[in-house]
Amino acid sequence: MEPFVLIILVAIAVGYLAIYRPMFITKPARERKELIAKFEQVKNLNAQLIADLQQFAQKNNALDKAFIEGDTFRKKISELEAARDQIFSDDNYTGLRGLHSKNLDLRLMSKTLDDQTTYHERIQKALRQHKVANH
Repeated sequence: MEPFVLIILVAIAVGYLAIYRPMFITKPARERKELIAKFEQVKNLNAQLIADLQQFAQKNNALDKAFIEGDTFRKKISELEAARDQIFSDDNYTGLRGLHSKNLDLRLMSKTLDDQTTYHERIQKALRQHKVANH
């Protein structure tokens, strides 16, 4: 093989290793880091919302009163606790943070967290409305 062709092939290989390949390595790592932050944020929102709903319902003797979407405070608290136990579990968090979590579907997990954020914000808004109505 001529030296010129060899130099070109080496340059292409070095270019691939230096520029193109890291995009596929760093992008999933960055996406996973962003997903971990989103997971932590929604998990904290979930815990705070459960505490706020319990406190409001107990203070106003409203556990079995209508709250949102035809459900009672008790029912929504149970749904949020189920989300905490199933979605925001320590096992899921550990799996997401794990070094070998290549099997995770990052897009599906991100969509699930986005849906949960919307759901939690809707409940949070309804709670604010109940607080205003009771003051």
